[in-house]
Amino acid sequence: MSSLFTNLKIGRHTLRNRMVMAPMTRSRADDDTGVPSPLAVTYYGQRASAGLIITEGVFPSAMGKGYVRTPGIITEAQRAGWKKIVDEVHAHGGLIFLQLMHCGRISHPSMLPDHALPVAPSAIKPAGQVYSSAGLVDFVEPRALETAEVEAIIQEFGAAARIAIEVGFDGVELHAASGYLPEQFLSSGTNHRTDRFGGSLANRAAFILEVLNAMTSAIGSDRVGIKICPEMGFNDLKDAEPVQTYTYLVEKLSALNLAYLHVAGSKAAFDYRSALRPMFNGAYLFGGGQTKQTAEQRIAQGQADAVVFGSAFIANPDLPQRFLQDAPLNKPNPALFYTPGAQGYIDYPSIDPVATNRALRIHSYGPADAVQSDRLPMPVPGKGEVLVAVRAAGINGLDWKIRDGLVRDVFRLPLPATLGLEFAGEVAGLGADVHNLNKGTRVMAALGGIGAYSDYLVIASEKLVPIPDELDDVKAAAMPVAALTAWQSLFEAGALKRGERVLIHGAAGAVGSFAVQFAHQTGAYVIATARGVNADLVRSLGADEVIDYQVSAFWDQVGDVDLVLDLVGGSTLARSWNVLSAHGRIISTAAPEISATVPAGKNGAWFAMRPDTRQLAEFAQQVAQGKLAVLVADVVGPEQAAIAIEQNKIGHAAGKTVIRF
Repeated sequence: MSSLFTNLKIGRHTLRNRMVMAPMTRSRADDDTGVPSPLAVTYYGQRASAGLIITEGVFPSAMGKGYVRTPGIITEAQRAGWKKIVDEVHAHGGLIFLQLMHCGRISHPSMLPDHALPVAPSAIKPAGQVYSSAGLVDFVEPRALETAEVEAIIQEFGAAARIAIEVGFDGVELHAASGYLPEQFLSSGTNHRTDRFGGSLANRAAFILEVLNAMTSAIGSDRVGIKICPEMGFNDLKDAEPVQTYTYLVEKLSALNLAYLHVAGSKAAFDYRSALRPMFNGAYLFGGGQTKQTAEQRIAQGQADAVVFGSAFIANPDLPQRFLQDAPLNKPNPALFYTPGAQGYIDYPSIDPVATNRALRIHSYGPADAVQSDRLPMPVPGKGEVLVAVRAAGINGLDWKIRDGLVRDVFRLPLPATLGLEFAGEVAGLGADVHNLNKGTRVMAALGGIGAYSDYLVIASEKLVPIPDELDDVKAAAMPVAALTAWQSLFEAGALKRGERVLIHGAAGAVGSFAVQFAHQTGAYVIATARGVNADLVRSLGADEVIDYQVSAFWDQVGDVDLVLDLVGGSTLARSWNVLSAHGRIISTAAPEISATVPAGKNGAWFAMRPDTRQLAEFAQQVAQGKLAVLVADVVGPEQAAIAIEQNKIGHAAGKTVIRF
């Protein structure tokens, strides 16, 4: 699976993939009102499959406008226009940040209130021309801002950020590149001030840092990002010592705990993107001229956490799907980038998703090679059902037992059958009468049967649990069966109570690790068996005693146990009858035959998990809040699934192996 299709945490949000749509001026807003065009609702909605959309630059105040037909977020009408866009993106499961862009001196009186002069740190006229409603016109000399005016503009950014969140945006990006007002303050060539916003590098950087403080104070630092582009040179921007300037700035940014740093490319001889990467302690977005291949390389080599695509998203509204299928890309038409109307904006074609569905199935009971990858027709959701694109699925001990035919009397399957009991993914299609989910919503479930090992599956919407933003797909896929099995076997089947002694066999595994945590939280005395290499881990989860079964016989070490949770079976189960208290009981999830082999006078039963969306949603929230840990042993691709299922027989790994689709 391509690294581009893995989750990424930025601030309080989890991106469903690492492809970010760049902020790009498109000049489709109403020029008189600054209201986004109705076409923009379609434009952004078409591209909602991006991991994150960053909008075109939006002026935070009327004096910040610098181009014709660009939008603001000041008036009620502007806000209403953006709300329609946000709602459309969210309806498709997307995330969207608003980019705040104050152009400063890169404007013209024809675009400003009362034909005012543009404002800037200093009255230095930029070379070049600006595109106005009358065509290209020369820049004018701007008016230098008074100190009090600078402070007022800083507060305007904070107010605009607050408004963006009220409208429904997931976050806000500060545009501090391209020669606009924040970079004008930062750069020595455009800032000749003598007050606290000019002179030294620290003073020149103060505007950006105070703007960010105003924004983070308004909406939280985990919803704020910043874009920079050192030595881009756009809009006649110059700095005497750019390496020193941007090194200083990024050092200061790291202390702000921002959601991300977005660094765009330039033709500078110095490699800023590589130099600044280790200096920033948040998500790092790498932008400028990337392809699928180079983007994957950037992520694999640690040069980026996510990659920003510009014109590729203009021409390919379904860019993630094209990358997924290795489909050809549409070519952008630069002549239509800034023209009004639908042409070159919302008329680029999308491709049809792959019409077949890959599934891992067993055709007959047998060893590892019984698992085969098949191509099946794409499933279609019926009434009350949802089509889910599976992103990850957890491997369970039941997989190899089903495959080997060991539980054929319990699980009677019409072969061939698709393996897999639990998954995480996103909603790809809705059947009739589904109102509780939207396309793109990230979801998880325990099936209550098998069939999770496929690219797509159909499931009743009522069986799905939305995944919290803080939980990535891999951990979400590792927990449904394990967490539900642990809880239900301990407290529903096992009736474990505070103060009782519980012995958990296989405590470092997926179910066992949850069982240790649940039993500890309830106030039971927890004894666990695990390999010595996992002993410290199991103790950290809450075990009071850990017995290394490789060197010690647990039946010689413990006794008077009130509940044994058997996740292993075999001789371990047989020995466990001898350590029970007078009212002790054994619950086994590993040995269906236990019901027929309970010794006289003993109490024992086999337990099988039942899906429970309420419980699963509660556990997911606890994981997201850090109250429960999910152990993941390994992550493999579908091509390694058969081997991973076979290795699951051994059961020594700490946690669960997950297949990433």
